[in-house]
Amino acid sequence: MRRLGWVVKALALLLVVAAGCAETSYHAQVVARGELTLQYHRNYEMWAGGQKVTRGLGWRGLEEYVGCVGAAREQAIQARSRGRASVALAATSGALAVVSLGGLVGFADTDHQWQWLGSGLAVAGVAVILAGTSRALRNQSNGHAVDAMNFYNDTVGALGATCADLSYPEPAAGGPPTEINPASESPAPGDR
Repeated sequence: MRRLGWVVKALALLLVVAAGCAETSYHAQVVARGELTLQYHRNYEMWAGGQKVTRGLGWRGLEEYVGCVGAAREQAIQARSRGRASVALAATSGALAVVSLGGLVGFADTDHQWQWLGSGLAVAGVAVILAGTSRALRNQSNGHAVDAMNFYNDTVGALGATCADLSYPEPAAGGPPTEINPASESPAPGDR
């Protein structure tokens, strides 16, 4: 009977671990030539044309990729800025958390016990606040990156062009490809 209980517990643990390892993902089947898509592989990544363009938190390369669309470029700049700030605050928070352990010296130095413990708690409090701020900045960074992707795709990417090549594919009904001025979202002067 004891052996059966152990087997049931082991199976239950295995099921919990296996359920936690499951991953659900969706990959777009039809994507325009320059369209950005968002994927998650331990971090957010943006892909276009079958190649990774950038990944969070730094979002390096996103500004250049979406640069021909003003609103997308501004969002990409914000994403990169907030991502950098998030990483800096996370590193500072971790360092302060380690430093706050110095407050434990108070248990050995009984003459100054409360000063040590109080200082350690104060530093730990600052570390927690910085960690929370870092998390908020990370979320903002990812949000700005998604906004940049959406502005870009709405203006250029989903229509089959890229900032590097603003010629749009020929429509299914036929006719010459057109170029669009991303700043005004209207056809270029020679295409009217």
